[in-house]
Amino acid sequence: MVLEIPRLQDESLLLRPHTVADADGVLQRSRDPLTIEWTTVPLDYTREMALNYIAAVGVPQQDRVAWAMEYAGSYAGSIDLRWQGAGTGGLGFVTATEFRGQGLMSRAVRLAVAFAFDTLGWERVNWTSNVGNLGSYKPVWRNGFPLPVAVPRMLAHRGQMVDGWFSELEAEAARTPRILWSDCLRLLPDVPQADVPRVPPPPPDSGRPPG
Repeated sequence: MVLEIPRLQDESLLLRPHTVADADGVLQRSRDPLTIEWTTVPLDYTREMALNYIAAVGVPQQDRVAWAMEYAGSYAGSIDLRWQGAGTGGLGFVTATEFRGQGLMSRAVRLAVAFAFDTLGWERVNWTSNVGNLGSYKPVWRNGFPLPVAVPRMLAHRGQMVDGWFSELEAEAARTPRILWSDCLRLLPDVPQADVPRVPPPPPDSGRPPG
């Protein structure tokens, strides 16, 4: 099914379609070392690739809806939902570097998950990441996702299969944290860690946005 891109908003955060004006923000967050470390964003990034990404996700797509996050008039990241079938979809996101640590992605996840359940009628939304990516888990933890399970060799990452984290929220579940974050920090290190090499930052003229 083709999914339209509605505008979703809380008190100060807007989810809207991507536009050409987001190209510099997409370029910058895709060149960021943490984005490169935890995602499969190609290293040979150019601004043209950012524009191609925006052209692809900025219009209604088959089985996917992607939003740009706008905060205080600036591009703050991207978030998307992808239909997987059988009442289930996946959630993905990346925060612009200068907007990390402000809780914005937690708010964006809240808006996107509410849309998936309350408007699209999905029954489950899942989230995956490389094992160890606490920065990605925290926004979904704030929205009721349970502690992830570790699946050996679940994800392809830069030429190898690595262990992945998987967590899934059901539509009827509370969308608030299930345990304290301090308990997450205590429990998550017991999950087997993936052997993912750290990737050095790209040269100034490379990078590419995930998506």
